[in-house]
Amino acid sequence: ATPQGRETWDKFRLRIPVVGGIVNRAQLARFSRTFSLMLKAGVPLNQSLALSAEALENKFLESRLLKMKGEIEAGGSITVTATNTQIFTPLVMQMIAVGEETGRVDELLLEVADFYDREVDYDLKTLTARIEPILLVIVAAMVLVLALGIFLPMWGMLDAIKG
Repeated sequence: ATPQGRETWDKFRLRIPVVGGIVNRAQLARFSRTFSLMLKAGVPLNQSLALSAEALENKFLESRLLKMKGEIEAGGSITVTATNTQIFTPLVMQMIAVGEETGRVDELLLEVADFYDREVDYDLKTLTARIEPILLVIVAAMVLVLALGIFLPMWGMLDAIKG
């Protein structure tokens, strides 16, 4: 319930083994699309970054992006400050670097958002195939516990009868 706890929880959500990557790519897609649309609409860079950070609803990413905003306001380039945050994938970093050189950051981030949206859709479709072995082990463990719950008392009674 505390801000520190919320940030820790959001950081943990991004690192969960099976679904963390999907959540991270979905967050990057949302950020890229929001940031791109704001830049295309003519919103200043620092304000676009702050509003995009709030739109993520992830306190860990929001704090990193607000730190990035502060470094940009202090005179740093977008590429260098984005590298310092350590939250972007190499694809996003490359697109930001090319966009900063060509002046088309908004168009390239929109392409990044589309790419990540397609990747997240594919990952969600294949998620059941990845979760299936885990579920199989859980069901096997439940069956084992039930079987032992039935057979252990019967074996105990058999030992008592024998003697």
